[in-house]
Amino acid sequence: MQSTRRETAGALLLLFLALIPAWAPLTRPGLPAWRAGALPVLQLYAREQGAALDVGSIPDSDFAYAVARGFRVLGLDGVTALKASLILGVILTGLLLFGGLKGRWGNQGGLFAALLVLYSPLFLSALYIEGAIAGVWLAAGMAALLWYVEPMTWHRWLVASLGVLASIFNVFSSAPHPPFAWHRVFESPWFWDASTIDLHAPFAWTPGLILLAFLFMALWRLARDPLPKTHPLWGALIGGVLLILVSWVAGERRMAFWLAAWLPLAVLAAWTLRQFPLLQRLPLWAALLILPLLAAGPALSPDFQTYPIPQQPAGVFGPQQILLIDAHLPSPPAPGQTLTLDAVWQATQPIDFDYNLFIHVTDDAGDLVAQWDGQPLPDRPMTTWQTGEVLSHRYEIPIPADAPTSLHVRLGLYNWQTGERLLLPDGSDAITVPP
Repeated sequence: MQSTRRETAGALLLLFLALIPAWAPLTRPGLPAWRAGALPVLQLYAREQGAALDVGSIPDSDFAYAVARGFRVLGLDGVTALKASLILGVILTGLLLFGGLKGRWGNQGGLFAALLVLYSPLFLSALYIEGAIAGVWLAAGMAALLWYVEPMTWHRWLVASLGVLASIFNVFSSAPHPPFAWHRVFESPWFWDASTIDLHAPFAWTPGLILLAFLFMALWRLARDPLPKTHPLWGALIGGVLLILVSWVAGERRMAFWLAAWLPLAVLAAWTLRQFPLLQRLPLWAALLILPLLAAGPALSPDFQTYPIPQQPAGVFGPQQILLIDAHLPSPPAPGQTLTLDAVWQATQPIDFDYNLFIHVTDDAGDLVAQWDGQPLPDRPMTTWQTGEVLSHRYEIPIPADAPTSLHVRLGLYNWQTGERLLLPDGSDAITVPP
């Protein structure tokens, strides 16, 4: 018994160390350059105020924000709290997978299944490319179900699968998913010469060639030596296939079902490892642990961006919800000086027109004193902005020396062909930048 406890403790320590590369990028300053942009943090702030930010569409959930709010109680800022909640979710998923499988398939099976899931290109793409913060907690919830289906029975697998279906539709928010193609499930997701990933990287729909290889080995073994129809592995297999089939008609929740589908199939990988004693010997076993980390490649080195995220966005313009995250004046406008304005923009959906930005400096009567007019980013027309891309720019406006001392700065977007301004949610056509 003491030897078994030492082995389990050693496996847990190995698991914790092996998981570090998966969550370590989240300790870097700023946010990943993911397709969610600043929206998760802005949504977190909005929920703290008892509201929800009706901007964009990202795969999130109330539960994910509830966990992040727990870290906010500790005095952490929104960005740090959100990343801390994601780190906790990754670690919990690994521990739950290990704990749910080690009793039946041993420490090696539990450890192997945890690494296959958390280092799968699919999971890492959802986290670091899409910014699907709900995906982390969906994986943790799926891993927790393994404790429910232990002892594994057909009926428990069926109830668990139905529970996953219900929870995804009720908890995981609807959001547009990346383009899907079946052939991408079986191909390597990233080029070997890539060194990092960001929102420009293609989403990886594959669970990883290693997991697929073990799934095929499991199917071969089951075909060669059929198990009784009541064996719990059939429940894992059918549960995974059921989730895959539902994902085909799940519309904007396809990513959620696809993520959920591969956790029960990882159970088959753990079982397969148990069927081949040769794979459990130290040299091959060590290689099997390292392979998922190596296969993750550039997904373990995502790009990060650092930019200010206020409690509320500075503005949301037009039906395409062009997001002005922050607009800041380093110093108040003054006569004879050059006004400097720092702005942070985000596209929350594709933009179909190159709108112009106007910045007006006015006096107390509203008369124009100085102005700036042009594309928000002179070298990047708005139609080239990708969804989730966060872009910063500094604008400089000379103010005449004879201008009054009391000045105000307003900005907005407009159609340069018609002169029509884009409206904000409150019906106004410009925001006032506080000094």
